[in-house]
This record gives sequence, structure tokens and C-alpha cells, in this order.
Amino acid sequence: MAKIAIIGGGITGLTAAYFLAQKGHRVTVLEKEKVLGGLTASFSKKDWDWPLERFYHHFFASDKELFRLSEELGIKNKLFFKKPATAVFIDGRIFRFDNLKSIFLFPKLNFFDKARMGAVILFLKANPFWRLLEEITATKFIKYTMGEKVYRLIWQSLFVSKFGALSEKIPASWFWTRIKKRSFSLGYFEKGTEILVDALVQKIKSLRGKILKEKEVIGVKYEKNEFLVFLKDQDFPLNFDKVIATVSPEIFSKIFSAISEKEKKNLDSLKSLGSLSLILSLKQNFLPGNTYWLNINEKDFPFVAVVEHTNFIDRKYYGNQTVLYVGGYYPVNHRFFKMGREQILEEFLPYLKRINSNYNFEKNLLNTELFKAAYSQPVMSLFYSQNAPTIKTSLSGFYWASLHHVYPEDRGINYAVSLGKRVTDEIT
Repeated sequence: MAKIAIIGGGITGLTAAYFLAQKGHRVTVLEKEKVLGGLTASFSKKDWDWPLERFYHHFFASDKELFRLSEELGIKNKLFFKKPATAVFIDGRIFRFDNLKSIFLFPKLNFFDKARMGAVILFLKANPFWRLLEEITATKFIKYTMGEKVYRLIWQSLFVSKFGALSEKIPASWFWTRIKKRSFSLGYFEKGTEILVDALVQKIKSLRGKILKEKEVIGVKYEKNEFLVFLKDQDFPLNFDKVIATVSPEIFSKIFSAISEKEKKNLDSLKSLGSLSLILSLKQNFLPGNTYWLNINEKDFPFVAVVEHTNFIDRKYYGNQTVLYVGGYYPVNHRFFKMGREQILEEFLPYLKRINSNYNFEKNLLNTELFKAAYSQPVMSLFYSQNAPTIKTSLSGFYWASLHHVYPEDRGINYAVSLGKRVTDEIT
């Protein structure tokens, strides 16, 4: 059996480590942070009974890979589903927008527009042929099928807020997967996704796998039929038979220079966005109508969503506090990535007050947390499947698995699990 290094202790890396250890391989997970989980990593507070994800997460009824893994790990009984309220913020008002009744009553569109939009959504949910949709941009597809008014009112701001200058280049195949996989019921783990991370860690260790935290990989070389993995602040490398890198394209190109010219060109063409998550602990509810998820359909807002977590998960688990996420996606050179939590809060507060002008933040704000991730959202192009990176690299024994590998799916825990399994299938 092989001695395998897995760079990155997110869900993909941990899933791969678990299945490889099951097969008898000797695995070592190398994670540069103090905590495991990647984008699903959590934090705790002394007044809270449950930890909380740094970046908001929930599951859909279609997340079969996650459910299968949870059952295998013995934690499927910790999964539960609810139907929290989702709404949109348009023209200074909040409108419920998560079921047939609320969409039918939505006053900004006439009956024909709503029927047309509904028919297209049903078509996308039923249609398995996504490859045809990567030949056209999502913008053109929505305008052609749903109409200009529906695009302008419902979708345009969401695309611009998420993808910025690249919003009109996103393929309709990306839009397809966002619609197809959605469900009215949303799932969550008792005690959050940390329970999944902990279960994977326990299984890996029980199978004699190693997990090393605060170990940043700065280079990988192939010499004399083995891989040498170099760590920051460590004089000697670790040797392995195979290496799996579950990192961003930028980090991949930095740690491993011995890639082919074709791979380097492909790497340089891959685009992505970072994300920012401002978490507010409040005394009172912020969003009216018990709203959990509020999409921001206003072009001038600096964030794309406001998520009141405690309108989904009972506030009793968080010291009876309201937990509010405010988040968005930005280029890694955006000024927000150079700002601290107080500066970000100052930037966001005027817009939050536009959502709820009667809310007194000075009276209700208890605490703020700010988390940033440089690699959160891959940005796909037309015909992406023809140029998508492969898990196997040009060097035998070296594998790469990232958010850019889950296409046509989008980022999410279910697809991270699926990708981790795909990597193990590539290794014999």
C-alpha cells in the first residue's frame, strides 16, 4: 500500500484520506491552519452550546453523497431538515420568494412573467443535458427564456453582486446546477458541520492515518521515485509515494513547479473569487417575518446576502443570541481583504439599515467576527468542460482536486465529498 500525502484538511482532503485509509493506504493530512474543515471550519464561544461555521452552510435534499458518507460515519441521525423562509430585497422592500404562493403573490411581476419564469425553472430541474447550456451565457439564456424584465428584476443584481465584471460571461450550465439542486427543505447537522469534520478525523485516526495541523506546504519535488514535501519552518522534507493537493490553482502552481506547459497555461486561465463573511451577534432579530435567507437584489449593495442563521437554527444553541451572516464574493485584490472587522462593519452598516431602518445596532450589537477566504467561488467560462483541469496531473502519482474540479456542480459540502471520493477512485 502507498504512503500518501494529502495537502489540505478541508472536506475534500479529509474525505479522500478516509477512503484511502480504508483501502489500507498510509495517509497523512497536512493542514496549514489551526483548525480543520477548510471553508466549513467552525468557531465556538463560551456562551454557545453549538459551534458555528465561519461561512454559512446548509444542505439540500439532493445531497446524496453527503448523506451516504454521514451514514457510513454513523452521524446520519444527526441530520435534520426544515423549511426556513427565503426572501428577496428589491426596491427597498423585502418579499418572500420561496414557494409557489409567495411567487404568485409577488407584485413586481405580472402573471405571464411569473408563469414564464416558473416554466423555465421546471425545465431546468427536469433537464439533465447541461452540456448544451455551456454554449450560452446565463445572462443570454435567462433573457431569452424568462424575458428581460425577469432578468433585470430577479437575476441581474445577483449575478453582478456575485461575479462583478465577469457576470455576463458565466455559462448557463452554472445557472442550471444552481436551480436543479435547490430544494425548499434545507438540512443541517446537530452541532453544525463540525460534527462531520470530527467524525472524519476520528475514522482516519482509527485507520492509522495521520493529521498534522499548522503544517504549511511550501513545495513538492519528485526525486528518485518519491515525492519530497517541504514544510514551512521545517528543515527536512517528508517523503511520500503519492501526493494529493486539495488547494487553489494559485497555491498549486506555487508548491509544484514541475508541471507541463499545457497545465501551466490552463492554470493561468482559471479564475476565481474570494469571499468575506461578517458575523454579527445581536440581542434581537434583525430580519422581519422570520426570514432565514435574504438575497440582495440591489446593484449598489456591497454584499450579496444576509442570512439570519437563528431563523433556521434555534437561538438557544447560541446563548439566546441572534446570529446574522452578511456575506459576499470579491476579487482577491478587493480593498475589503485589507480591512478589519470594524472597518467592514462600518462599510456594511448603512446598507443593513436600509434593509431594516428601525433596527438599533448600537443597542443590539453584542459582537462581530470577520472571516475571509481567498478561494471560494470558481468562475467558469463558456465550454468549460472542454478545458477543465483533470484530477490526474502530468506527473504520475501527483493529483489535484479543487473547486474547479466539481463542474458542472457548484461549490458545496456535497460536491466536496463527491470530489474526495473521485480522487480515491483515481488512485490504484
